[in-house]
Amino acid sequence: MTKKLMEVFSVLLFSVLLIPNQQLYAQSNRGMTIVPRDSSNLQIQGNYWALVIGINRYIDLPAEKQLDAARPDAQAVAELLKKKYGFKVVELYDGDATRKKIYSTLRTFAKTLAENDNLLIYFAGHGEYDKDTSMGGWLPSDAKPNETDTYISNEEIRGFLKNIKAKHIFTIADSCFSQALMGTKTRSLRESSVKELYNDRSRWVLTAGGLYPVPDKGKGDHSIFAYYLIKILEKNREKFLPADKLSSDLRDAVSNETTQQTPRSAPIVEAGDEGGQFIFVYASATPPAIEAGGANHLIKEEQEKLREEKANLEEAVRTFKEKVKQAEKEIEQEKSSRLSEKVQMEKEIEQEKRHKLRILDEKVQIEREKREIQKQKNRPESIFVPPAF
Repeated sequence: MTKKLMEVFSVLLFSVLLIPNQQLYAQSNRGMTIVPRDSSNLQIQGNYWALVIGINRYIDLPAEKQLDAARPDAQAVAELLKKKYGFKVVELYDGDATRKKIYSTLRTFAKTLAENDNLLIYFAGHGEYDKDTSMGGWLPSDAKPNETDTYISNEEIRGFLKNIKAKHIFTIADSCFSQALMGTKTRSLRESSVKELYNDRSRWVLTAGGLYPVPDKGKGDHSIFAYYLIKILEKNREKFLPADKLSSDLRDAVSNETTQQTPRSAPIVEAGDEGGQFIFVYASATPPAIEAGGANHLIKEEQEKLREEKANLEEAVRTFKEKVKQAEKEIEQEKSSRLSEKVQMEKEIEQEKRHKLRILDEKVQIEREKREIQKQKNRPESIFVPPAF
């Protein structure tokens, strides 16, 4: 076969393979029909990263609050993302999924991810929501009952998502009350091609349900939500799978299975969403080894920086304490000096008083002497009378 015939054959074959993509969004979503035109020339840039968190064991929660399916769900999702979609995955399970480590990992992503990178965050574990304050959040493995400052609030999550530079961030939350992360505003997905959806930044969340509890196990060893999420991702054969298509299929599958929950999907408000969509790329290839211990090379750099910051902070604290001690010493010396001056002044005042009293006594004595002299002057002279013979 000549080179020219090979080129024609390749174009025809590529066109045939793209036919299913043209029908990818023939269904309605919030009244809009999405047809992924021009996806053939979509150029995906940057890396695909995932932070996968699964917590079965909570250190300070009672036995009835421990979970069974969260960690297996997360591990299955992580494995699928690595093998089929080429993600580089950082995994935090049970005792590793503390508030400090989750914060450290998100902070690392905020410092290291480039503007063309893509980040997926998957959380499976407990969630909480306070109706009085309309505040919710995730419970890390070291969360304490009724101590909200040990949780990771939706506001904190939203802050990280806003400051991470990645073009697309897709958060999947299989936890109770997870809808609170969306905020109060929603929007309809515009009619766009996959290319257009990819080019605009996005900050979306897919949740297992609304503002209510969702069951732990429900389908085999997985939650119902995780079971169908894994199934859809496993069965997908499309080159480009937008997050909203995944969310729509998952919502239908879960709703058909149970009336206890309905998955929700929407942009995260005040996090930098510009109307785009996270696009899964069917890679069917395991990325370079970056899982398990090796995956933590990003974290190690951050930990080293944190150790340096800690050392600098400790040095600053030590210097500050020394300055405080020196200042206290100088204050004591100043107090002592002023006390000595006061004592000396009091002595001088007392001496002055005594001096004045002596002068006064001398004046009194002089006056007495004057009066005595005057008395003597005023006495009549005596007449001499000779004796008679």
